[in-house]
Amino acid sequence: MKKLTFIQQNDTHGSLDLHHELFWKENTPELRKTGGFSRISKYVKDLKAQNDNVLFLEGGDLFHGTLPLVASKGEAILPALKEMQLDGWVPGNWDFAYGKDQLALLADRLPFPTLACNVMDKETKDTFFKPYFIKDLHGVKVGVIGLTYPYVDETMPDSFSAGLAFSKGVEETRKCVDELKGHADIVLLLSHMGLPLDVELAALVDGIDIILSGHSHDRIEQPITVNGALVVQAGSSASFLGKLDVTFENGKIDDYQYELVAIDESFPEDEKMARIIADILEEYKQERNNVVGSTESLLHRMTLNEAPMDKLITDAYLHAFDCDLAFSHGWRYGTPIAAGDITEYDLHTIIPTNPEMFTLEMSGEHLLMALEKNLEMVFSRNPFKQKGGYILRSSGLFMAFKPYNPEGNRIQKLLIGGQEINLRNNYKIAGGGKQLFRGAEADKTYHGVYAIDVIKQFLTDKGIFRADNEQKILSI
Repeated sequence: MKKLTFIQQNDTHGSLDLHHELFWKENTPELRKTGGFSRISKYVKDLKAQNDNVLFLEGGDLFHGTLPLVASKGEAILPALKEMQLDGWVPGNWDFAYGKDQLALLADRLPFPTLACNVMDKETKDTFFKPYFIKDLHGVKVGVIGLTYPYVDETMPDSFSAGLAFSKGVEETRKCVDELKGHADIVLLLSHMGLPLDVELAALVDGIDIILSGHSHDRIEQPITVNGALVVQAGSSASFLGKLDVTFENGKIDDYQYELVAIDESFPEDEKMARIIADILEEYKQERNNVVGSTESLLHRMTLNEAPMDKLITDAYLHAFDCDLAFSHGWRYGTPIAAGDITEYDLHTIIPTNPEMFTLEMSGEHLLMALEKNLEMVFSRNPFKQKGGYILRSSGLFMAFKPYNPEGNRIQKLLIGGQEINLRNNYKIAGGGKQLFRGAEADKTYHGVYAIDVIKQFLTDKGIFRADNEQKILSI
């Protein structure tokens, strides 16, 4: 009998130091200070010092999400990662933000392998990263397969996927499992597909023992068991780690214990990592100290239909442009911001892409179709059609919908500016960036101004921000 420990982190999105995290206390959101690489590093180092049967794996969205990472195209975090004692990682969709060449350079500078069996170089037709590796933990061989987000080329700006081809990964994963037979005692899938897709894949592919899931920011407290596989995920923002202890006996996992570990202030820090993080952040001292406004509302993105953090964005867009509607993408990243001051650094955490602003005219008919398409990407009955984050964020819109209805038939009520939508009317829309309304790129008019400057001006003009608590997007 042998005991093994698998530690998972995923979707850190550049949350390098202690920060606010949202928890639910009864029916009320509550902020607690959590996370940071110095506490994670200390926790993992201590575990590995006590037991050398520990595998520490990273589930993607590692190089994007806050100002230091975006400004340096991911390079700012490299000194921390070299100290992290990670054993391997899989890129997430945001790790492709700087293009294939930059991601390859970042991966080459890591002291641990980069895995992904379902992304190919279009020119060479080869797998862009290693599909898997085998790690020997005191006689128990663990095969680790990497599976990245399959829809980078469909849902992200074109620059993310230029020169690369992505697949759903079902056949590639099955092939890897077959190749590992006879060579690995435990097959572990390190995935950035999202929990619904990972659960579906576990049902489709035999022979997987463990899936460490990423992308959807789910805080799984008890493993989901599908087709013999244990599926877990560890939240986001370096606020949590997943700790899976398994007992291996008679050629199989005999027993397991799982804990979703919230890395709160009680966890000690690794002093060397703390200095590294301080050095990374020092370069952005001015932005961290520059107060650009204030909020009376807690800003967060922890709710599916609409959220106050995004209401700040879309209200600012509507304030800046004479439009009927404003939209922002339904992103999941971005740590909560407590009521009080908002700094320039906070804005780069709220919207690290800082997209260029556009306006767009769209008919009511096409707008209805676009909103139905978005709902299908969020709620599709086929997990492999779930390609969105949350529902598109908006200002100026009221929508009531039935999430369980068939594709194209979910919206029950749609108001624009308080009036019923007219399918023959044209509506003027404000938004930012190429990720939003990708199919209408030719009809967008870009204005040479960027989201963060628009939000700054809104805060200056309006004073204290107060999110409208009246629900405008209703599931019924």
